[in-house]
Amino acid sequence: MGYSILFSYYEIVGDEAHLIDEYKLPYEERKESLETLLSQQNYEFIGNVDLWGIRTNSFISIAEIVKD
Repeated sequence: MGYSILFSYYEIVGDEAHLIDEYKLPYEERKESLETLLSQQNYEFIGNVDLWGIRTNSFISIAEIVKD
């Protein structure tokens, strides 16, 4: 059983974040490979075992490593 990444994109409006889109990668990999990929794409570990994120002034992208 492999892992994939579920990306959730949010728009920041004031103090609220509104979900724009979700996308799941269409392939499976080892968890360590996905963590390396996210790190290379400047995602930061959020503190939950499988959550990573990146933020700009008006958008947030959350990447969750999920079992397929």
